[in-house]
Amino acid sequence: MASETLNNAGAPAVGKKERSYFFDTFRGLLIWTIPISHFTMVGGNFHQASFGGVVYITINVFVMQAFVFLSGYFSKKPARARETAFKTFLFPYILLVPFFYGVRYLIYGNANITWIVPPLALWYLVALFVYRFLLVDLVKSKYILQISIIIYLFAGLVPWLDETLALGRMVSYFPFFMIGYFCTKEHIAKIQSLKAWHCVILAIVLVGINVFLAYSRIVPAGFYLLKEPGALMGVPWYLDIIMRIVDFIIPCAWIVLMLNILPKGKNYVTYVGMNTMPVYILHLVVRQVIKKYDLPDPNMFVYYICIFAAASLCVVVFSSPPVSKAYDWVFDFLYDKIYLNIKKFVKWVLGIETNRDKMLKAQAADQQAQQQAEPAARTAPQTPRSAGGEKQ
Repeated sequence: MASETLNNAGAPAVGKKERSYFFDTFRGLLIWTIPISHFTMVGGNFHQASFGGVVYITINVFVMQAFVFLSGYFSKKPARARETAFKTFLFPYILLVPFFYGVRYLIYGNANITWIVPPLALWYLVALFVYRFLLVDLVKSKYILQISIIIYLFAGLVPWLDETLALGRMVSYFPFFMIGYFCTKEHIAKIQSLKAWHCVILAIVLVGINVFLAYSRIVPAGFYLLKEPGALMGVPWYLDIIMRIVDFIIPCAWIVLMLNILPKGKNYVTYVGMNTMPVYILHLVVRQVIKKYDLPDPNMFVYYICIFAAASLCVVVFSSPPVSKAYDWVFDFLYDKIYLNIKKFVKWVLGIETNRDKMLKAQAADQQAQQQAEPAARTAPQTPRSAGGEKQ
Protein backbone atom coordinates (compact mmCIF):
# COMPACT_ATOMS: atom_id res chain seq x y z
CA MET A 1 0.00 0.00 0.00
CA ALA A 2 2.52 2.58 1.11
CA SER A 3 4.89 1.80 -1.71
CA GLU A 4 2.80 3.88 -4.10
CA THR A 5 2.85 6.96 -1.92
CA LEU A 6 6.39 8.21 -2.10
CA ASN A 7 8.17 5.19 -3.49
CA ASN A 8 6.73 4.64 -6.92
CA ALA A 9 3.60 6.75 -6.99
CA GLY A 10 2.21 4.03 -9.22
CA ALA A 11 3.60 1.53 -11.64
CA PRO A 12 4.99 2.37 -15.07
CA ALA A 13 2.35 3.23 -17.60
CA VAL A 14 2.27 0.22 -19.86
CA GLY A 15 2.71 -3.43 -19.01
CA LYS A 16 5.28 -5.00 -16.76
CA LYS A 17 8.69 -3.41 -17.27
CA GLU A 18 12.09 -3.74 -15.74
CA ARG A 19 12.43 -1.54 -12.68
CA SER A 20 14.42 1.65 -13.19
CA TYR A 21 16.96 1.87 -10.39
CA PHE A 22 17.70 5.44 -11.44
CA PHE A 23 14.35 6.73 -10.19
CA ASP A 24 14.71 4.73 -6.97
CA THR A 25 18.08 6.40 -6.44
CA PHE A 26 16.49 9.78 -7.10
CA ARG A 27 13.79 9.10 -4.50
CA GLY A 28 16.36 7.79 -2.05
CA LEU A 29 18.39 10.99 -2.27
CA LEU A 30 15.29 13.13 -1.92
CA ILE A 31 14.01 11.31 1.17
CA TRP A 32 17.45 11.55 2.81
CA THR A 33 17.27 15.34 2.66
CA ILE A 34 13.83 15.68 4.27
CA PRO A 35 14.89 14.76 7.84
CA ILE A 36 17.91 17.03 7.37
CA SER A 37 15.58 19.91 6.50
CA HIS A 38 13.22 19.27 9.42
CA PHE A 39 15.97 18.73 11.99
CA THR A 40 17.80 21.86 10.80
CA MET A 41 14.71 23.96 11.46
CA VAL A 42 13.80 22.53 14.88
CA GLY A 43 17.27 21.69 16.21
CA GLY A 44 17.36 24.79 18.39
CA ASN A 45 19.86 27.00 16.56
CA PHE A 46 18.34 27.89 13.19
CA HIS A 47 19.26 31.17 11.54
CA GLN A 48 18.42 31.89 7.92
CA ALA A 49 21.68 33.72 7.23
CA SER A 50 23.86 30.73 8.08
CA PHE A 51 25.04 27.39 6.76
CA GLY A 52 21.86 25.87 8.17
CA GLY A 53 19.80 28.44 6.30
CA VAL A 54 21.52 27.54 3.04
CA VAL A 55 20.88 23.83 3.65
CA TYR A 56 17.25 24.45 4.59
CA ILE A 57 16.47 26.66 1.60
CA THR A 58 18.36 24.41 -0.83
CA ILE A 59 16.25 21.43 0.24
CA ASN A 60 12.94 23.27 0.37
CA VAL A 61 13.19 24.89 -3.04
CA PHE A 62 13.28 21.60 -4.91
CA VAL A 63 12.89 18.37 -2.91
CA MET A 64 9.09 18.20 -2.59
CA GLN A 65 8.72 19.60 -6.09
CA ALA A 66 10.87 16.72 -7.31
CA PHE A 67 8.82 14.19 -5.34
CA VAL A 68 5.61 15.56 -6.86
CA PHE A 69 7.22 15.53 -10.32
CA LEU A 70 8.08 11.83 -9.91
CA SER A 71 4.58 11.09 -8.67
CA GLY A 72 3.13 12.68 -11.79
CA TYR A 73 5.62 10.84 -13.98
CA PHE A 74 4.43 7.49 -12.60
CA SER A 75 0.73 8.38 -12.84
CA LYS A 76 0.32 7.75 -16.55
CA LYS A 77 -2.92 5.77 -16.03
CA PRO A 78 -5.47 8.34 -14.76
CA ALA A 79 -8.22 5.76 -14.20
CA ARG A 80 -5.88 3.59 -12.12
CA ALA A 81 -4.68 6.70 -10.27
CA ARG A 82 -8.25 7.46 -9.21
CA GLU A 83 -8.92 3.86 -8.24
CA THR A 84 -5.93 3.71 -5.87
CA ALA A 85 -6.00 7.30 -4.58
CA PHE A 86 -8.05 6.65 -1.46
CA LYS A 87 -6.14 3.59 -0.25
CA THR A 88 -2.75 5.04 -1.07
CA PHE A 89 -3.14 8.58 0.22
CA LEU A 90 -6.36 9.56 1.98
CA PHE A 91 -6.77 6.42 4.10
CA PRO A 92 -3.27 6.72 5.63
CA TYR A 93 -3.89 10.43 6.20
CA ILE A 94 -7.11 9.75 8.11
CA LEU A 95 -5.28 7.34 10.41
CA LEU A 96 -2.05 9.29 10.79
CA VAL A 97 -3.75 12.47 12.05
CA PRO A 98 -4.85 10.85 15.36
CA PHE A 99 -1.56 8.95 15.51
CA PHE A 100 0.44 12.17 15.52
CA TYR A 101 -2.04 13.74 17.90
CA GLY A 102 -1.07 10.98 20.32
CA VAL A 103 2.64 11.50 19.63
CA ARG A 104 2.46 15.23 20.31
CA TYR A 105 0.31 14.73 23.40
CA LEU A 106 2.81 12.27 24.86
CA ILE A 107 5.75 14.56 24.13
CA TYR A 108 4.30 17.97 24.94
CA GLY A 109 1.43 17.11 27.29
CA ASN A 110 -1.11 18.82 25.03
CA ALA A 111 -2.11 18.79 21.37
CA ASN A 112 -4.93 19.62 18.99
CA ILE A 113 -6.48 17.22 16.52
CA THR A 114 -7.96 18.30 13.20
CA TRP A 115 -8.18 16.84 9.73
CA ILE A 116 -8.90 20.26 8.21
CA VAL A 117 -5.37 21.59 8.69
CA PRO A 118 -2.94 18.73 7.93
CA PRO A 119 -0.37 18.50 10.75
CA LEU A 120 3.36 18.20 10.22
CA ALA A 121 4.22 16.89 6.74
CA LEU A 122 0.92 15.11 6.11
CA TRP A 123 -0.13 17.77 3.60
CA TYR A 124 1.63 15.68 0.95
CA LEU A 125 -0.89 12.86 1.33
CA VAL A 126 -3.83 15.25 0.95
CA ALA A 127 -2.33 16.93 -2.11
CA LEU A 128 -1.45 13.67 -3.86
CA PHE A 129 -4.91 12.28 -3.17
CA VAL A 130 -6.48 15.27 -4.90
CA TYR A 131 -4.02 15.20 -7.81
CA ARG A 132 -4.49 11.53 -8.56
CA PHE A 133 -8.21 11.37 -7.90
CA LEU A 134 -8.94 14.31 -10.22
CA LEU A 135 -6.30 13.49 -12.83
CA VAL A 136 -8.71 11.61 -15.08
CA ASP A 137 -10.81 14.78 -15.36
CA LEU A 138 -7.99 17.33 -15.34
CA VAL A 139 -6.18 15.87 -18.34
CA LYS A 140 -9.28 16.43 -20.47
CA SER A 141 -8.18 20.05 -20.70
CA LYS A 142 -5.28 20.48 -23.12
CA TYR A 143 -4.27 23.66 -21.30
CA ILE A 144 -4.20 22.20 -17.80
CA LEU A 145 -0.42 22.65 -17.43
CA GLN A 146 -0.56 26.30 -18.44
CA ILE A 147 -3.54 26.89 -16.16
CA SER A 148 -1.77 25.25 -13.22
CA ILE A 149 1.28 27.48 -13.68
CA ILE A 150 -0.81 30.65 -13.82
CA ILE A 151 -2.71 29.66 -10.67
CA TYR A 152 0.60 28.89 -8.95
CA LEU A 153 2.06 32.31 -9.78
CA PHE A 154 -0.89 34.19 -8.31
CA ALA A 155 -1.77 31.79 -5.48
CA GLY A 156 0.12 33.96 -3.00
CA LEU A 157 -2.39 36.74 -3.55
CA VAL A 158 -5.40 34.64 -2.55
CA PRO A 159 -5.95 34.81 1.25
CA TRP A 160 -7.77 31.46 1.57
CA LEU A 161 -5.05 29.49 -0.21
CA ASP A 162 -3.33 28.72 3.07
CA GLU A 163 -2.79 25.67 5.29
CA THR A 164 -6.49 24.79 5.34
CA LEU A 165 -6.76 21.41 3.57
CA ALA A 166 -3.22 22.13 2.36
CA LEU A 167 -4.72 24.34 -0.35
CA GLY A 168 -1.70 26.65 -0.52
CA ARG A 169 0.73 23.81 -1.15
CA MET A 170 -1.76 21.90 -3.25
CA VAL A 171 -1.96 24.56 -5.94
CA SER A 172 1.71 25.52 -5.60
CA TYR A 173 3.09 22.02 -6.26
CA PHE A 174 0.46 21.01 -8.80
CA PRO A 175 2.38 22.30 -11.87
CA PHE A 176 5.21 19.89 -11.05
CA PHE A 177 2.76 16.99 -10.93
CA MET A 178 1.46 17.87 -14.37
CA ILE A 179 4.98 18.39 -15.75
CA GLY A 180 5.80 14.90 -14.51
CA TYR A 181 2.60 13.48 -16.00
CA PHE A 182 3.29 14.93 -19.45
CA CYS A 183 6.99 14.05 -19.29
CA THR A 184 7.92 10.96 -21.33
CA LYS A 185 10.93 8.66 -21.46
CA GLU A 186 12.00 10.54 -24.58
CA HIS A 187 11.91 13.83 -22.69
CA ILE A 188 13.98 12.32 -19.87
CA ALA A 189 16.54 11.04 -22.38
CA LYS A 190 16.89 14.52 -23.91
CA ILE A 191 17.24 16.13 -20.46
CA GLN A 192 19.97 13.62 -19.56
CA SER A 193 22.12 14.72 -22.49
CA LEU A 194 23.97 17.48 -20.61
CA LYS A 195 27.75 17.32 -20.68
CA ALA A 196 29.75 17.11 -17.45
CA TRP A 197 30.89 20.73 -17.62
CA HIS A 198 27.28 21.84 -18.12
CA CYS A 199 26.36 20.07 -14.90
CA VAL A 200 29.27 21.63 -13.00
CA ILE A 201 28.29 25.13 -14.07
CA LEU A 202 24.62 24.49 -13.31
CA ALA A 203 25.46 23.14 -9.84
CA ILE A 204 27.67 26.15 -9.02
CA VAL A 205 24.97 28.58 -10.17
CA LEU A 206 22.24 26.85 -8.18
CA VAL A 207 24.28 26.65 -4.99
CA GLY A 208 25.26 30.29 -5.44
CA ILE A 209 21.61 31.31 -5.80
CA ASN A 210 20.64 29.38 -2.69
CA VAL A 211 23.45 31.00 -0.69
CA PHE A 212 22.24 34.40 -1.88
CA LEU A 213 18.62 33.63 -0.97
CA ALA A 214 19.65 32.54 2.53
CA TYR A 215 21.96 35.42 3.40
CA SER A 216 20.07 38.21 1.60
CA ARG A 217 16.83 37.27 3.37
CA ILE A 218 14.74 38.73 0.56
CA VAL A 219 11.89 36.65 1.92
CA PRO A 220 11.69 34.56 5.12
CA ALA A 221 12.77 30.92 4.88
CA GLY A 222 9.18 29.87 5.52
CA PHE A 223 8.12 31.43 2.23
CA TYR A 224 9.79 28.61 0.30
CA LEU A 225 7.35 26.10 1.81
CA LEU A 226 4.62 27.75 -0.31
CA LYS A 227 2.00 26.88 2.31
CA GLU A 228 0.39 30.31 2.72
CA PRO A 229 0.26 33.78 1.12
CA GLY A 230 3.44 35.79 1.43
CA ALA A 231 1.43 38.68 2.87
CA LEU A 232 1.10 36.71 6.12
CA MET A 233 4.91 36.90 6.39
CA GLY A 234 5.14 40.56 5.41
CA VAL A 235 6.01 39.90 1.75
CA PRO A 236 4.59 42.51 -0.70
CA TRP A 237 2.30 41.14 -3.41
CA TYR A 238 4.69 41.93 -6.28
CA LEU A 239 7.61 40.28 -4.49
CA ASP A 240 5.43 37.23 -3.84
CA ILE A 241 4.91 36.81 -7.60
CA ILE A 242 8.58 37.44 -8.41
CA MET A 243 9.79 34.93 -5.84
CA ARG A 244 7.28 32.36 -7.05
CA ILE A 245 8.78 32.71 -10.51
CA VAL A 246 12.21 32.18 -8.97
CA ASP A 247 10.87 29.26 -6.93
CA PHE A 248 9.59 27.68 -10.14
CA ILE A 249 12.76 27.99 -12.18
CA ILE A 250 15.13 26.81 -9.42
CA PRO A 251 13.43 23.45 -8.72
CA CYS A 252 13.16 22.77 -12.46
CA ALA A 253 16.90 23.39 -12.76
CA TRP A 254 17.66 21.16 -9.76
CA ILE A 255 15.56 18.36 -11.26
CA VAL A 256 17.46 18.68 -14.54
CA LEU A 257 20.75 18.53 -12.65
CA MET A 258 19.73 15.46 -10.65
CA LEU A 259 18.55 13.67 -13.79
CA ASN A 260 22.03 14.14 -15.23
CA ILE A 261 24.34 13.39 -12.31
CA LEU A 262 22.68 10.56 -10.38
CA PRO A 263 23.96 7.02 -11.05
CA LYS A 264 21.78 4.63 -13.02
CA GLY A 265 23.04 1.48 -11.31
CA LYS A 266 21.79 -0.13 -8.11
CA ASN A 267 23.24 1.05 -4.79
CA TYR A 268 22.24 1.56 -1.16
CA VAL A 269 20.42 4.82 -1.91
CA THR A 270 18.44 2.86 -4.50
CA TYR A 271 17.25 0.55 -1.74
CA VAL A 272 16.26 3.54 0.39
CA GLY A 273 14.30 4.88 -2.56
CA MET A 274 12.22 1.70 -2.58
CA ASN A 275 11.16 2.30 1.05
CA THR A 276 10.66 6.02 1.38
CA MET A 277 7.25 6.30 3.02
CA PRO A 278 8.23 4.78 6.40
CA VAL A 279 11.11 7.29 6.51
CA TYR A 280 8.83 10.18 5.55
CA ILE A 281 6.27 9.36 8.24
CA LEU A 282 8.29 7.91 11.11
CA HIS A 283 11.05 10.52 11.16
CA LEU A 284 8.34 13.01 12.14
CA VAL A 285 8.21 11.34 15.55
CA VAL A 286 11.94 12.00 15.98
CA ARG A 287 11.36 15.55 14.76
CA GLN A 288 8.97 16.18 17.66
CA VAL A 289 11.51 14.87 20.17
CA ILE A 290 14.25 17.09 18.73
CA LYS A 291 11.90 20.06 18.71
CA LYS A 292 11.28 19.67 22.43
CA TYR A 293 14.79 18.88 23.64
CA ASP A 294 17.01 20.50 20.95
CA LEU A 295 20.25 19.03 19.66
CA PRO A 296 23.66 19.28 21.37
CA ASP A 297 25.19 22.63 20.52
CA PRO A 298 28.67 23.06 22.05
CA ASN A 299 29.74 24.52 18.69
CA MET A 300 28.36 24.73 15.17
CA PHE A 301 30.46 21.81 13.89
CA VAL A 302 29.07 19.41 16.49
CA TYR A 303 25.57 20.82 16.00
CA TYR A 304 25.50 20.12 12.25
CA ILE A 305 27.14 16.71 12.72
CA CYS A 306 24.26 15.85 15.05
CA ILE A 307 21.72 17.01 12.47
CA PHE A 308 23.18 14.93 9.64
CA ALA A 309 23.81 11.93 11.92
CA ALA A 310 20.25 11.95 13.30
CA ALA A 311 18.79 12.29 9.81
CA SER A 312 20.95 9.48 8.44
CA LEU A 313 20.06 7.24 11.36
CA CYS A 314 16.37 7.80 10.67
CA VAL A 315 16.84 6.92 7.00
CA VAL A 316 18.83 3.75 7.73
CA VAL A 317 16.51 2.48 10.47
CA PHE A 318 13.14 3.41 9.01
CA SER A 319 13.97 2.12 5.51
CA SER A 320 15.28 -1.19 6.88
CA PRO A 321 13.34 -4.36 5.95
CA PRO A 322 11.83 -4.99 9.42
CA VAL A 323 10.51 -1.45 9.77
CA SER A 324 9.36 -0.94 6.18
CA LYS A 325 7.63 -4.33 6.03
CA ALA A 326 5.94 -3.74 9.39
CA TYR A 327 4.78 -0.31 8.23
CA ASP A 328 3.28 -1.73 5.04
CA TRP A 329 1.71 -4.66 6.91
CA VAL A 330 -0.03 -2.38 9.42
CA PHE A 331 -1.67 -0.20 6.78
CA ASP A 332 -2.54 -3.11 4.50
CA PHE A 333 -4.12 -4.95 7.43
CA LEU A 334 -6.09 -1.91 8.56
CA TYR A 335 -7.37 -1.32 5.04
CA ASP A 336 -7.96 -4.86 3.76
CA LYS A 337 -9.10 -6.58 6.95
CA ILE A 338 -10.68 -3.79 8.97
CA TYR A 339 -11.86 -0.97 6.70
CA LEU A 340 -13.14 -3.12 3.82
CA ASN A 341 -15.03 -5.45 6.17
CA ILE A 342 -16.61 -2.52 8.01
CA LYS A 343 -17.55 -0.99 4.68
CA LYS A 344 -19.04 -4.26 3.50
CA PHE A 345 -21.04 -4.66 6.72
CA VAL A 346 -22.40 -1.10 6.59
CA LYS A 347 -23.44 -1.54 2.97
CA TRP A 348 -25.18 -4.81 3.86
CA VAL A 349 -27.05 -3.18 6.75
CA LEU A 350 -28.14 -0.25 4.59
CA GLY A 351 -28.89 -2.43 1.58
CA ILE A 352 -26.51 -0.43 -0.59
CA GLU A 353 -25.26 -1.97 -3.81
CA THR A 354 -22.78 0.10 -5.79
CA ASN A 355 -22.18 -0.06 -9.53
CA ARG A 356 -18.94 -1.87 -8.78
CA ASP A 357 -20.84 -4.51 -6.77
CA LYS A 358 -23.24 -5.00 -9.66
CA MET A 359 -20.36 -5.34 -12.10
CA LEU A 360 -18.61 -7.91 -9.90
CA LYS A 361 -21.84 -9.90 -9.56
CA ALA A 362 -22.35 -9.85 -13.32
CA GLN A 363 -18.78 -11.03 -13.89
CA ALA A 364 -19.24 -13.83 -11.36
CA ALA A 365 -22.49 -14.89 -13.04
CA ASP A 366 -20.81 -14.94 -16.46
CA GLN A 367 -17.94 -17.05 -15.14
CA GLN A 368 -20.38 -19.49 -13.51
CA ALA A 369 -22.37 -19.79 -16.73
CA GLN A 370 -19.19 -20.51 -18.70
CA GLN A 371 -18.11 -23.17 -16.21
CA GLN A 372 -21.50 -24.88 -16.46
CA ALA A 373 -21.49 -24.71 -20.26
CA GLU A 374 -18.06 -26.33 -20.69
CA PRO A 375 -18.99 -29.83 -19.29
CA ALA A 376 -22.21 -29.84 -21.30
CA ALA A 377 -20.29 -29.08 -24.49
CA ARG A 378 -17.83 -31.90 -23.82
CA THR A 379 -20.57 -34.52 -23.19
CA ALA A 380 -22.90 -33.52 -26.05
CA PRO A 381 -23.28 -36.28 -28.80
CA GLN A 382 -21.44 -35.56 -32.06
CA THR A 383 -23.34 -35.74 -35.37
CA PRO A 384 -21.69 -38.33 -37.68
CA ARG A 385 -20.19 -36.93 -40.86
CA SER A 386 -18.92 -38.57 -44.01
CA ALA A 387 -15.36 -38.23 -45.21
CA GLY A 388 -16.41 -35.41 -47.43
CA GLY A 389 -17.96 -33.51 -44.59
CA GLU A 390 -21.57 -34.27 -45.53
CA LYS A 391 -24.08 -35.50 -42.94
CA GLN A 392 -24.91 -39.17 -43.31
